[in-house]
Amino acid sequence: MKSVLFFIEALSSGGAETVFNNLIRYIDKTKYDITVVTERDKELFTDEIKSQVKFKSFVKAERSKARDIFNKTVIKSSLKAPEKIIRNFYIGGKYDIEVAFCEGYSTKIIGNSGSRNCKKIAWVHTDVINNPWSERIFGDAKGEKECYSNFDKIVCVSETIRQSFIKKYGFADKITVVPNIIDTEKIILLSREACNTPADHPYFTTAGRFESVKGYERLIDILSKLKQEGYFFRLDMMGEGTLEAALKEKIKSKNLFDEIRIIGFQNNPYKYIAKSDAFICSSYAEGYSTVVAESVAMNIPVITTLCSGMKEIFGQNQCGIICENNDDALYKAIKYFLDNPQKKECYSHEESIRAREFSISKQLNVVEKLLDEE
Repeated sequence: MKSVLFFIEALSSGGAETVFNNLIRYIDKTKYDITVVTERDKELFTDEIKSQVKFKSFVKAERSKARDIFNKTVIKSSLKAPEKIIRNFYIGGKYDIEVAFCEGYSTKIIGNSGSRNCKKIAWVHTDVINNPWSERIFGDAKGEKECYSNFDKIVCVSETIRQSFIKKYGFADKITVVPNIIDTEKIILLSREACNTPADHPYFTTAGRFESVKGYERLIDILSKLKQEGYFFRLDMMGEGTLEAALKEKIKSKNLFDEIRIIGFQNNPYKYIAKSDAFICSSYAEGYSTVVAESVAMNIPVITTLCSGMKEIFGQNQCGIICENNDDALYKAIKYFLDNPQKKECYSHEESIRAREFSISKQLNVVEKLLDEE
């Protein structure tokens, strides 16, 4: 049995974290002795991960003011200390395989911790050209490239991301494409839960971090323009992040209280998405959007800007509208959907065909082959 370390910075509500949870839930634990290490305890997926594999975190859940101060000190030191010290002191142990499941911090620690006589794998969820956020963790692109040179294999979650990564950093011979694992059965089960959704107008949903890269500011502007043109609709925005207050203020300034609700982070966003006429992705950049793939799995039409992974999620099927990644194109796509309500049934039918390809076993086979390679 091979011992495998998965290091991921957080187990919160992001798409990468959701995919990671799916991977740990379904991977064959009779073949692999798995340990998961993360920075913080008591996040969204912590309890489920703990119930299935060995688990360790840098800090424990905050229980007192003293513990809070201690935790902040530990996290701050872990960001500044040499990678080898962090690897030895906070993670520890010896493994046959070490996996950094997200670009940035996790990759930096596993890649730069020195030779440990084990196989090292890095997972990449972002477009390193169009959304090079992880560069700042290394100081610059040169530092990031040097770190990736220390890995035996690099996993990109879409072909678009693979091409972008090769264009920027090379390492074509190291790269394998593994699309995100989607738990279709669980999603559909959760989607049946009752919830309060608008029924009087076309109903849209969107979900993700309230950060600039998600393009929510332009989505609000576009919907304001459509309202001025006489269109009726409702939108529920699910998520949390640094722009939440600014988005609420923008909704207020545009007088869109009746049209747009910010309903915050939802443990079960699927019950809302499943009842919507379409899911909207307004992002400037994505890796392989988990929530878009989940919407397709639920046969909910998608209106999305052209980002990494979108064409791969749709496949050869017309699962909605993929428009150019600019404000005018997104405006026209939403307007077209509102003008042609009959298209919803066509999109949903195409999605029902496409969803058959979202096979957990197929994706797990790719992952396990990667782990088994010598």
